Amino acid sequence: MYLNKHLICWLTRYPKAMDLTLEDLVEGLQYKLPGTMMEGTKFNGGFEIFIPIEGVTYINDDGLERQHYFIITVDSIKCAIRTYIYREEKLSADFSRIRGPFCSIIEAIKEYVKEHRSIDKFLSKIISV
Repeated sequence: MYLNKHLICWLTRYPKAMDLTLEDLVEGLQYKLPGTMMEGTKFNGGFEIFIPIEGVTYINDDGLERQHYFIITVDSIKCAIRTYIYREEKLSADFSRIRGPFCSIIEAIKEYVKEHRSIDKFLSKIISV
């Protein structure tokens, strides 16, 4: 996968001291994006979360209709969270249809990282005293 070839991609950095897990991020996003279906998978050096884009499909090379997904990739080695649309080169939906959900996901991730960082700072003050 070459993320530099994705037209729609958002990068969020997080501190090296922050320990993001699949379970925590899914739980945080479900709180911030109620009713959103999510599936996740782990890989060596991080994990991915898949969020289907409601009503947006494409035809794959075999002629089968497939679902488009927002994909959130957490790279724990580079301390980065990338958000993009899977197979966006085959995206046939209007930009206005995906803009709202995409922005909601980006805002939820940014809020989650900000809150996680604040809690880590607070806990380090309590523990070090």
